Amino acid sequence: MPVQDNNRFECVEEPFDTWMIWDNAHERPAELGALALIGLSYSSASILCSKLNDPDGGPAAVEAERNLGNL
Repeated sequence: MPVQDNNRFECVEEPFDTWMIWDNAHERPAELGALALIGLSYSSASILCSKLNDPDGGPAAVEAERNLGNL
């Protein structure tokens, strides 16, 4: 899949109106811990994708929020 806007992560529509977050660096669905980021609503995928691509946050910050129960 091509990288859009030089972002590592991008939202990709799946069949049946669900979304996943694609990890362009690893060429597979993104993971948060052991959880694959698939089958998401558009709003959830969009928010997570923005957070994952944030240069001041990234995957480690999203994982920390998840551990605190914020996601």
